[in-house]
Amino acid sequence: MTTQITATVVGGMLKPDERLQLAEQTRVKLTLEPMEEWSPEKALAAWESLKARLRERPIHGGGVRYTRDELHERR
Repeated sequence: MTTQITATVVGGMLKPDERLQLAEQTRVKLTLEPMEEWSPEKALAAWESLKARLRERPIHGGGVRYTRDELHERR
């Protein structure tokens, strides 16, 4: 069973953000990867980058556009 969790370092010890579903004394292998801190500036930069990308390459449905009458046509 592989589980990915997040944790915080407190006093040099890892404190999981949620309770682990493991029996006491279970040995595990850890791979640590620091998480990038969120900041309003980074979020704004990401949003601006996304808007610029959409201006360069808009998303198009690519399908046929029917009129209201064509959509509600009865045979």
